[in-house]
Amino acid sequence: MDPTHAERLESALAGIPMFHELAPALRSRVARFATLEDLEKAAVLWNAGDDADALTVVVSGRVKVVRHAEAGDVILEIFGPGEAVGVVAVYHQIPYPATAIALEPSTLLRLPRRDWFDLLESDPGFTRAVLLAMTRLNMALTRKLAGMHGTRVPARIATLFLSLAARMGRETAQGVEIPLALSRQEIAELVGTTVESAIRVMSRWNRDGLLLTERERFVIPDREKLRDAASVGEDE
Repeated sequence: MDPTHAERLESALAGIPMFHELAPALRSRVARFATLEDLEKAAVLWNAGDDADALTVVVSGRVKVVRHAEAGDVILEIFGPGEAVGVVAVYHQIPYPATAIALEPSTLLRLPRRDWFDLLESDPGFTRAVLLAMTRLNMALTRKLAGMHGTRVPARIATLFLSLAARMGRETAQGVEIPLALSRQEIAELVGTTVESAIRVMSRWNRDGLLLTERERFVIPDREKLRDAASVGEDE
């Protein structure tokens, strides 16, 4: 293995919680089989129906998982650094049910499925961490699908950005910064609405100072005001 790649891989493993907690011998074993892959924005990791042949963890950047449908695409989830993408399909040894696409330039760590299962059998702590991540993912997806039925569009968009703020937000003098670039189309796909509705809500909130759209980021000046805004006004 190239020394530079080996150093990057060791650094990546140390920075990912599920691997950082492994015993040194097990982490060294993972390093022998794992690889790093750099992707450009919009690169496809896999398509729906492809074989789930490796555990994939985001080292840097972000990945979106998209389900294509006649009524339009739906973004099921966005994964960031330290999070495993497609882990449910890998664990159950089934084809990927949705397409994964790099939302921005990203680096991924990949571990062949066979070696990942060997690791699950070798370390109970690692197994618990993986199962916990899968449970959280399933719960989040269940809540999201339930919330897309009968809930007003502004409430869905507010819930999306409040969730993103909780996951990746950082406090600034202007408010909570979400360091993520999302198009209006992607916002619509995330909450299950039309791009026109997403444009109307986001434009109004940007004008009113409730949710600011800036270059490569969003800013929530006041979370409570955004929560309140979601519960008033007409549906979109």
